[in-house]
Amino acid sequence: MQHPVRCGPFCSWGIAYRHNVTGTLSPDATCNYTTEGWLNGKGYCKRADGNFYIWWDGSDTWILSAELGVTGTDYWKRTDPSILGTYTPQGAATGDATVAEGTHP
Repeated sequence: MQHPVRCGPFCSWGIAYRHNVTGTLSPDATCNYTTEGWLNGKGYCKRADGNFYIWWDGSDTWILSAELGVTGTDYWKRTDPSILGTYTPQGAATGDATVAEGTHP
């Protein structure tokens, strides 16, 4: 399902196909992500090396974590319907993560 306004040919599962995560983060979750599938009613993204995911919890929060569908102890969250924006650290994670559409070098 594509978003009728923002999505062009590179969208899938209701969100953009490519995203990037930036910030001074520990653990380091920065890098480029691609939309890989569907979880809890929205698309989820996987980092290029497969070590981190951005996923919807099925309620009201986006999660950035090392395991798909599981927060673990080091993760970030954003309570908002949009995947884009600032994610706050939870547990042992540090630094604010910023998710934007597109890729970064």
